[in-house]
Amino acid sequence: MRVLVWTMGGGDAGIGHLTRCQALVPALLARGAKVQVIVQAELSLAPFIEAEGAGIQLIPDAGATLSVLKAAMPCDLLICDRPDLSVADSEAYYAAGAGRIALLASSRIGYFPCDLAIIDDPLLADSEMPLARRIEVGAHLHMVRQDVLALRPAAPVRLEPGKPVKLLIALSGTDPGALTEPLVAALSRQAVDTGLPLQLRVLIGAGWPAGRRADFREKAPQGIEIVEAPRALGEAIRASDAIVTLGGRTTYEAFALGRPAFCIPWDSTARYVFALDEQKLALALDPDPQNAARAILVALDSPADIEARAARAFALADAGAAERVAALCLEGVT
Repeated sequence: MRVLVWTMGGGDAGIGHLTRCQALVPALLARGAKVQVIVQAELSLAPFIEAEGAGIQLIPDAGATLSVLKAAMPCDLLICDRPDLSVADSEAYYAAGAGRIALLASSRIGYFPCDLAIIDDPLLADSEMPLARRIEVGAHLHMVRQDVLALRPAAPVRLEPGKPVKLLIALSGTDPGALTEPLVAALSRQAVDTGLPLQLRVLIGAGWPAGRRADFREKAPQGIEIVEAPRALGEAIRASDAIVTLGGRTTYEAFALGRPAFCIPWDSTARYVFALDEQKLALALDPDPQNAARAILVALDSPADIEARAARAFALADAGAAERVAALCLEGVT
């Protein structure tokens, strides 16, 4: 069977779509699929979608990428992982020869007809009128990369009283809201004021412009450890006691590694952040960096709540999601 994966990364999209597809591709290959991945993204993001055994085309220009996709048709299954799809796109893909279409979690689910929609966060809004013939919803379908799962500990972390907390700030590969700098500044200042021992580790993502990277390196508060454009965040998460995210892919990597997650509800991620908070898996923060920093320090000072959330999330984020998603996508495809 021939499977096309159609995705994108960079800018407001971050790198979550890329790493989700990267986790799925090996499971598709293991089930006998021939996989071609077509990606709209800058070449610098290539490490986040590389997958041995699959043909991967990374194309920066949106128009050129669409042309490559159409030229790759027909296919038995088209898996779409993009936030910008419409009814017209779906009609065009079926007309070009997509035998079946599967959509991975997207805020556009209500506007994109497909055979299967997989929502890998813990909610589907009641107000949405999805056009998918079949819908599967749940955090148990949230795929974490194999290189991260290989680092999974036997139990979630416990914060030791009086010991400095290693806190990783990882607001996606692009940090589209530019929240890293003000959050780091607020945490650095407030930690000194409260006397809480805190060691900050900060991700400079692959999607940051070169000028912003240089500016942060020059102006970062003293003692900050910078994690710059890593191919994967697993090691950085494992070396940390807790993590701050925007509620996307990195949050689930923290879950899988048993680390408490704080989430800032930025723009399109807000509804997922609040759902994770309601299910007591992560702790939602105020979007204002000053208020967010204050809430983080309070939670770290009395960590029972965030440790309990991390334990629930750790049990949920097991190693089987990619296999479950691959089975759903390939069901009925010959």
